[in-house]
Amino acid sequence: MSLAPTSTPGAPRLPWLPTMRGLAILMIVLYHITIAIYGTPWFAHPRSDWPDPAARIAQLQPIPQENPVAFLLANLFRYAGWLGYQGTGVFLVISGFGLTWALVSRSPAALLDRRAFYLRRFLRLFPLYWAGHLFFLVFNNLAGWRPFSPLDPRFALSLLGLRFLPEVFHFISPAWWFIVLIMQLYAVFPFLWEALKRWGAIRFGLGALALTLLSRAIGFFLLPVDPEMWSRGLLFTSRLGEFALGMILAWWAAGDPARVQGWLCSLRSRLALLLLYGCGIGLSFTRPGAVIAPLLVTPAVSGFLALAARDLLPRWPRVAWLFSQVGVFSYGVMVFHQPLLWVLIIWLWPFHMPLPIRMSLIGAATVFIVIFSAVMETGVNRLLGRWPFNRIFPPLGPYARMPVQNVPLSASRS
Repeated sequence: MSLAPTSTPGAPRLPWLPTMRGLAILMIVLYHITIAIYGTPWFAHPRSDWPDPAARIAQLQPIPQENPVAFLLANLFRYAGWLGYQGTGVFLVISGFGLTWALVSRSPAALLDRRAFYLRRFLRLFPLYWAGHLFFLVFNNLAGWRPFSPLDPRFALSLLGLRFLPEVFHFISPAWWFIVLIMQLYAVFPFLWEALKRWGAIRFGLGALALTLLSRAIGFFLLPVDPEMWSRGLLFTSRLGEFALGMILAWWAAGDPARVQGWLCSLRSRLALLLLYGCGIGLSFTRPGAVIAPLLVTPAVSGFLALAARDLLPRWPRVAWLFSQVGVFSYGVMVFHQPLLWVLIIWLWPFHMPLPIRMSLIGAATVFIVIFSAVMETGVNRLLGRWPFNRIFPPLGPYARMPVQNVPLSASRS
């Protein structure tokens, strides 16, 4: 396989990418539903209050239910939901892939206008992020659920994106840690792009891998920080390897897409992905293993979702279209879903009703929240395309009169 991709006249559209994003964001939503009902799993992220290994494993025992159907439904939902956190790693791969694909598919030596790049990323992330703050300022106080004041210092710090501070990390919506991680990765992407061009995919990947492993080990064993926060992405270096993987895949795919696709679809590769996944899950139960676990789990899950989005779901066009629409608005879903879902679950779960009805109500609430998030994201994007915003950012040139594209947590154009 050639390490240097060939030049193409533009960035080809990848129709399966929104579908993959839709699958990933629904994994994250399912995870947040599950932990609201059954609690946070002990595996996956090392924590300062971790019990002994026997207790971590014992948590996986099936929970009893009133009948076999409810037993099967509840436990399958619980286990699948607890694995939904892996969607964040998939988004990191997609983000690195999307940004790099937009450049390398035009030219392997493409230059990046940093000023325009940062301005577009700012417009992509911050306006909707701020809208989320204002919405939950009103919603939380009206609902009486974790109300807060606009004078709370954490509110101003969160607006600025300074959520890596321990007091702010879980403020308003714990899921927003990922948005700030993406902000950090966007900030360093121009430098990562130059490193990829200069060093090539292999050396760049090895460097990113070494920095990620070193960063995670230092955070887990040497720094006085919450290991769970560090594991998730308190500092971008602890998740750099997954983002860099997406960059490398885009570099290789532009150079030889047929070979990359052939490798992904081969039986040997699928078995390798299963092996990576199993090893990663096993390692995630220990703190030393958690240093490397995401670097095994994320490539495996990303590979399986890519296969589903590209080869499996297109057999059912309406289903594929539905997932792709969710993917188009996945950034809005990331901003709005968690507090809304948790409040609805708190309201619904105490009522005595059959488990299938409970699950159906939560499913209906999830659909409503996804639609609400899409409406909010569309509204903010249209507002950005109107006066006076199209006059405030003249450096964008032709982009100034266009709404910011609905490309969640990654960009399909540079």
